[in-house]
Amino acid sequence: MNQPKLKLPSISRWLLAIPLSLRGKLIVGNMLITLLAILGMGYYVYFRAQESNDYLTTQLEQSVSQSADEQLAAVANEQSATLNDFFSSKSYEISLIGANLNNLLSGESRLGNGVYWDSAQSLSLLPNGSWDNSNEEPSSIFIPAGPQELTPAMVAVLNTIKLTESSVPPLLEKNPEIIAIYFGGTFRETIYYPNIDLANIVPPDFDVTQRPWYVASTPRNNPEGSVVWSEPYQDAALNGLVVTASIPVFDSYRRFRGVAAMDIQLNQITSIVSNIRLGDTGYAFLVDRDNRLIAFPQAGYDDFGISPESLPLGEIVTQQELPSLPTSFFETLSKISAGESGFTKIKINDTTRYIIYRPLPEVGYGLAILVPEVELQKDAIIANEQINRQTRNAILVSLFLILGILFTASLASLVMGNAVTAPLISLTKTARAIAGGDLDARAEIHNQDEIGILGQSLNMMAAELQKSFGSLEQGVADRTRELEIARTNSERRASDLQAISEISKVIAGEQKLDTLLPLITRVVSDRFGFYHIGIFLIDEANQYAVLLASNSEGGQAMLHRGHMLEVGGGGIVGYVAKFSAPRIALDVGLDAVFFNNPDLPETRSEMAVPLIVRNKIVGVLDLQSTKAGAFTDNEVNTMSILADQIAIAIENARLFQQTQQALIEAETLYRQNIKEGWSKFSREETSIGYYQTLKGGGKLNAPIDSEEIRQAMNSGEAQIFNNPQGAQEPSIVVPIKLRGQVIGALNVKSPASGRHWSADEVNLVEAISERLSFSLENARLIQESQRQVIKEQTISEVTGKIGASINLKNVLQTAVEELARAMPGSEVIIEFDQKNGNPD
Repeated sequence: MNQPKLKLPSISRWLLAIPLSLRGKLIVGNMLITLLAILGMGYYVYFRAQESNDYLTTQLEQSVSQSADEQLAAVANEQSATLNDFFSSKSYEISLIGANLNNLLSGESRLGNGVYWDSAQSLSLLPNGSWDNSNEEPSSIFIPAGPQELTPAMVAVLNTIKLTESSVPPLLEKNPEIIAIYFGGTFRETIYYPNIDLANIVPPDFDVTQRPWYVASTPRNNPEGSVVWSEPYQDAALNGLVVTASIPVFDSYRRFRGVAAMDIQLNQITSIVSNIRLGDTGYAFLVDRDNRLIAFPQAGYDDFGISPESLPLGEIVTQQELPSLPTSFFETLSKISAGESGFTKIKINDTTRYIIYRPLPEVGYGLAILVPEVELQKDAIIANEQINRQTRNAILVSLFLILGILFTASLASLVMGNAVTAPLISLTKTARAIAGGDLDARAEIHNQDEIGILGQSLNMMAAELQKSFGSLEQGVADRTRELEIARTNSERRASDLQAISEISKVIAGEQKLDTLLPLITRVVSDRFGFYHIGIFLIDEANQYAVLLASNSEGGQAMLHRGHMLEVGGGGIVGYVAKFSAPRIALDVGLDAVFFNNPDLPETRSEMAVPLIVRNKIVGVLDLQSTKAGAFTDNEVNTMSILADQIAIAIENARLFQQTQQALIEAETLYRQNIKEGWSKFSREETSIGYYQTLKGGGKLNAPIDSEEIRQAMNSGEAQIFNNPQGAQEPSIVVPIKLRGQVIGALNVKSPASGRHWSADEVNLVEAISERLSFSLENARLIQESQRQVIKEQTISEVTGKIGASINLKNVLQTAVEELARAMPGSEVIIEFDQKNGNPD
């Protein structure tokens, strides 16, 4: 009676697969059920806790980030406003000075009379031609060399400008950051506060109107008349980084009278920027519109990994100077120098930093503040750690609770397991008896529950085992034979592939087709044991398959009489040559396609495989055996692989022969071209060589004929004469060869008789000869090109002049004159053919 198979759920199968007793499995099952329930609840609690944790962390980070942004913006706005106010105050002060000068020069007619100070009496002419005043006065006045006397207009201007002594010195005293205040006039005069004896500092021809600050403030370059700020520069008097503010000066008639300027020391700006602190290590820096560094604290140098000497103040910041910084930093720097405001994050030295930047519109500078992200989010990090710590504590408590529940469930499962496993002991003994070979053993069944069904199944299994045990041995024997056949076929296949690999290595090194084809037939016959191997190649007309190589005696006879088969004609080879598919004749006497060949009477089976390259058949590999049925489908696959390798080798050999032939023809044509070119060159040139001796050198107008030169020219090899017979001087004669063509000779003689030429000297002369050949060929080609260009130019000019005339007489006249001019000493005549009306 066949019992239906019981399909168990996957979890049940897994429990049954555990290497434990049934009691242990019951305990494990109960524990798993309890564990799954606990894990489900725990996962839900953990997920909700984690979700709340993430929400609180996100809200905290957003709050802290917003606070950090606001803090950064407040500091940046405050500091940029402070710095901008500084420069605005200096703009205001230079504007007041300019307005004062405007008012003074507007009253020049009444203020320049010399009542307060007379320049005509106070200025002295120096020996170098320049004018200077006393060093005791508050200001230094300088007029460059030129005028021997002061003009009234110049005296009036100087007397008027001198009145600024009441306002400028107090301004300098009140503002220590202002180094100097000065005025440059249109008469090239300079009034400079304080008095630094300017005449002894500047050259006598110093022209203030050519200074950059003066030129930038002229009406031509500053039509609005606003304050102009110069680029920062290092002061020559060791005042550090200095910037100049200048403004044009006009009189009441809006006539341009000069430029007022002040030099401002930027130490105060540097101090303000260096004192900007945000967080623990945050710092700020200041650049101008050209990315020139105005202020940069030591913290910035340490952060960027550079020193103040490598990037001093006043230098332009470039990526070449700071290669370790990311590209995003320089993109932000470009926005700062462009006067933009913004906020971004940049990673420097593996640390993410906030960077906020604000412009200084008064002077065109940009302020940037950098601070590490972690320093602004310190509170968020602390709060996040507290949340994580509380979450971990909650998880630990949950784990201890789970362990307690599991322990209680284990005790309950142990009691239940003992109650369930008792009826199974007898089934276990019966199963062990059957496993030991006692197929007559049967289980006792007391009830029809699951254990009773298991006992029935065990009894049925024992009966089936008795029934099938008798046929098992026969099935094992059959399977063993099949495996042995498969193993033999696999070993033969591996051996054939190994043979193909070895054959491919042998034929890959041969490039001559005449040698390659016989080599293939011999190697294939030796490795595979076929008594006849033939290689047919299809002719160019694709009509015949021509036998070109064979290893057997019959094949050699067919080769001698030029054996060929028509493509598509009789025989296996013709069939394969037409249809490009392998063909086997297991018994040639029964195969209708087989063509009876008297040269190969021992053939009993034959296989032909196409030789295909790039989807085109180029030939046929013919294999013949003395055994009937020697070829199978496995041999077809193996020989097809071999045929592909042979086809590639044949194609490579053909390509190599074609390449070699083309190379030989090209070299022959090139040598012929060189020979003809140099022959023509020798006929056209008046000088046929050059010589150089200890006394001098020059051209050779007549050939030098000697036995040494003839030997070198004829042999094409260097001739060495250490102890020449019948000659006075030892010599080396090296032919000058170009691509194997001798075009001349290099003759080196020694005045010392009996000299022995060393190998290095011979090699040197040969090397010079080799390089000389290329140089001579290049020079000849250039000369021919130049001659051709002159010829084409002459033809073009003559054609152009002839084409410019529309009158027949003028055309003929122009043609005669231009041809006579192009060929001096020639007589040019143009005559008309009386019959055809055409000129001769």
